[in-house]
Amino acid sequence: MGNFIKTWVQFLIQDYSFYRIYGRGCTNSGALMNAGLRFEPVEKKQIVNSADPAIVEHAWYHDRDTHAYACLEDARIVGLCFFWHGIGYSKRNFWPLREHEAKLVQLFVLPEMRGQGIARRLIEAATQDMSRRGFSYVYARIWQSNKPSLRTFERAGWQRVATVIEIFPHGRSKSFRLELRNKVL
Repeated sequence: MGNFIKTWVQFLIQDYSFYRIYGRGCTNSGALMNAGLRFEPVEKKQIVNSADPAIVEHAWYHDRDTHAYACLEDARIVGLCFFWHGIGYSKRNFWPLREHEAKLVQLFVLPEMRGQGIARRLIEAATQDMSRRGFSYVYARIWQSNKPSLRTFERAGWQRVATVIEIFPHGRSKSFRLELRNKVL
């Protein structure tokens, strides 16, 4: 019976998405100290010129209305995160942004550098800099089953503000969208 139901649901639903939306108010709480690592804004040229192909692959995120941040070990970029806002974000526009808000659209740490807390510290440093740039709130969209990312954002002080479920039925050009907002906002 279970396979019959699963088959029937797959027939009715072409695709779906199930995301958690996390957010955090921007605060400028001082510099992060990390032995051997630096966290700072990065230009697209630095990403494109990286010796690591996995870093170069992320250069396309650095576009209009983007703030990009890197974790550097000496001169080597080992992690990146990108915030979009304004007109540059309108091409994605998954979550509504007000003035002085931005969305973290990509977070990446080289595989050999994972497990050291770099992603969390990169998010923290980037959020501090976004505050210095005048942003009041930032968001991120995380697939509901991506436990490492969910934990990373929670450890960085972000809170779940909503759950968004979209269902893309066969034969329909528009999805059904359900937003369950938390009272954190």
